[in-house]
Amino acid sequence: MDLDPKTAEEIAKRYFHTTAPITRLGWGIGGYVYLSPDLRTAVKVHRHREGFEREVEAYRMLTRLKIFRLCGLTIPRPRSYLEDPMLIRMDVVSPPFLLDFAGVSFDPPDFEPDTMAQWHQGIGEMFGPNAHVIYSVYHALSQHGIYYMDFRPTNLNLTGLPGVVPYTPGEDDDDRY
Repeated sequence: MDLDPKTAEEIAKRYFHTTAPITRLGWGIGGYVYLSPDLRTAVKVHRHREGFEREVEAYRMLTRLKIFRLCGLTIPRPRSYLEDPMLIRMDVVSPPFLLDFAGVSFDPPDFEPDTMAQWHQGIGEMFGPNAHVIYSVYHALSQHGIYYMDFRPTNLNLTGLPGVVPYTPGEDDDDRY
């Protein structure tokens, strides 16, 4: 589906039964996320069927396992979903959180060593001394057959997580005290 922000917003407004402006909380390859008028839930309008189906299945698995917090991070509770349009309604969460399961796999990753080295390097660059949290989350999810690889600060926000070292991506570790 070729989904632009305006179309996604119209889909979300129809879902919320409103014509009033709504707030876009985020967007990415998977789709667009909008805050409900009651400020308690959000909807993600997906761009692609495959990502929508993966995200629905991941939320189903997490719900069955009663996993809504993982390694100190809150995971949104899914409330409902619609096949057409490809939309998931979920609770709004505050940091620290883990979001966006559209890119998960249910099979262990089988990447070339160079690709994995780049992935690990990216984790280090984005999360610095807090990379251990990312690896803990990856390991915990993989124990349940969910392989989450899309770790970035917009999906995994560590703000307020006890024991996290303040870190800004791009800092030169040698210059920190």
